[in-house]
Amino acid sequence: MNTFCALMRLTERNIKVFIKDKANVVFSMLAPLIVLALYVLFIGRMQSDGIIASLAEYGVSADDAVRAFSDSWMLSGVMATSCITVPLCACGTMVYDKNRGVSSDFAASPIPAWLPSAAYFLSVVAAGLIICLIVLGVCFAWLGVSGSWLLSAGDVFACIGLTFLSVLSSSTLLVFLIGFLKSEGAFTGINVIIGTVTGFLTGAYIPVSNFPAAVQYVTLFVPGSYSAALFRTFFMDGAVSEMAEAVSPQFATELADSFSVRLNFFGEPLAAGWAAAILAGTVLLFGVCFVVSSVIRAKRIK
Repeated sequence: MNTFCALMRLTERNIKVFIKDKANVVFSMLAPLIVLALYVLFIGRMQSDGIIASLAEYGVSADDAVRAFSDSWMLSGVMATSCITVPLCACGTMVYDKNRGVSSDFAASPIPAWLPSAAYFLSVVAAGLIICLIVLGVCFAWLGVSGSWLLSAGDVFACIGLTFLSVLSSSTLLVFLIGFLKSEGAFTGINVIIGTVTGFLTGAYIPVSNFPAAVQYVTLFVPGSYSAALFRTFFMDGAVSEMAEAVSPQFATELADSFSVRLNFFGEPLAAGWAAAILAGTVLLFGVCFVVSSVIRAKRIK
């Protein structure tokens, strides 16, 4: 019981350290904010106008369906990037404690060697879930206010569950990788690189189908790509159906393919169940790697 209480208190302490650094919290939201800003200022209008103009050539008007499709695609990218960048910034507490000697204090204290690492992991997951669920709520509000709400109750609960799975997947991977860093400068550099590249590899800025084949294959080795594909599936299912009714099922299918609504896995469409299984597999794989590396580092410190 005492060990459990120590774990919870240490986890709470790590969360407070992360939230107290307002700049770090804002930076964790930088990538999603960039996606939103680019969409509002440039990408959204270009996408909507292009689709509307193409339909106008055939005498078809489906402005509402097009806006719902574009808004849903953009919000999928916002959620996919948030589930990566927020846990990444929350990992900063691990690096800061190493530089301040806090990790050595933990090693010298009468607590199990695994407890500090477990507390870091739980705090990263908790911080990621809190902020990402808030972002998800904002996304739902955006769809409602803009008149693009086409989600069913099942889609809403699926998005919430996917947020939990996505944050858990990215957290296990990131705490494992960040655990090898020792300087704040290195962490800042990794933070900037991952925050920038994430938007491209998950297709938040440009649909993955527009990338060269080699780059598309690279995205298949990025767990966030599967998270983004699932978010698109749940966010855009209603929008694709609306497009099919407003125009035609064939047009809706081709449009969904061009915007990478369904992930292409080495030339074959990947079912949502398999994408979720891959995400769950990354949780198990990198969770084991993190536990092993944490035990080794704790023994070296002692």
